[in-house]
Amino acid sequence: MATAVLAGLSFEDLCAHLAAREVPQAHAERLVRASLRQGVADLAAVEGLGPRNLARLGDDLALRTTRVVGRTASLDGTTKLLVETADGERVESVLMPLAHRLSGCVSSQVGCGAACAFCASGLEGLRRSLRAEEIVEQVLHLKDEARGRESPLSNLVFMGMGEPMHAYDAVVGAIRRLTDPRLLGFGAGHVTVSTVGVVPGILALAEEGLGVHLAVSVHAADEAVRRRLLPVGGRWPLAEVLDAAERYRVRTRRFVTLQVTLMRGVNDGVADATALAQAIDGRRFHVNLIPVNRIEGAPFEPPTQEAVTVAMRLLVSGMMANLIVSR
Repeated sequence: MATAVLAGLSFEDLCAHLAAREVPQAHAERLVRASLRQGVADLAAVEGLGPRNLARLGDDLALRTTRVVGRTASLDGTTKLLVETADGERVESVLMPLAHRLSGCVSSQVGCGAACAFCASGLEGLRRSLRAEEIVEQVLHLKDEARGRESPLSNLVFMGMGEPMHAYDAVVGAIRRLTDPRLLGFGAGHVTVSTVGVVPGILALAEEGLGVHLAVSVHAADEAVRRRLLPVGGRWPLAEVLDAAERYRVRTRRFVTLQVTLMRGVNDGVADATALAQAIDGRRFHVNLIPVNRIEGAPFEPPTQEAVTVAMRLLVSGMMANLIVSR
């Protein structure tokens, strides 16, 4: 019998795993409570499991396969965790304070193949996709980090390293485990999947019945600019991306966020904002304007505050009540 990883099992699979080893299924809830909710990482430390059941499980059940090997804290309360997988790969998970709650950002791949022109994650290309349990364990590490703070981890976004739609099965599997009330019990309405605009993935996710939110990077209405900034997302015309996002909104009844990273002299002009408003016209989206972060070696600079303000006004006036803009 192969070793199973708790974070990668559905509740039914966990019960079956225990039954196959003659461990009473009542211990499934005990294992979930200890490992997924209380942060116990060692099977021997699970209270009430007992030596007989521990011996029966032996090396056949692992509570954690990843570990935190680095931690960077910022003055604003943001904490970045460097998480190492069993095969020595490393990904980043981030805990961010937002108002009176904590939000977590998790990775779906080691590296990234999307090659967005302004993003550091794809500089070294894609090494591999993460497994569902490796994604869930990032959340466990974030919960461990949040445990010492006054606010619990209340929101999750798949916006770390990697393109979630390129690790589709693992991401969906992780979300099912995260939101199952018998496992982590995370509210689906507090989970967001972010994509560069992979249309087949958006349409497939709309049919999964997960109830999570969607964020789509668009960055520009000009197709040539989109292809430059989003080599993968730019494969689909903006109209097709917006149609898929609208289908997702209608099908799931969840608002969709369009992400626009503003870069000085690239997509922060009056014509850029006007064209984007015209492309979105008639659809109900949340639009998030994000000044680009400087990356060493990349030619992009943040826009001026005036340019951001003008873009916000043009988008709001162009879309009227159908658009919400934040930054």
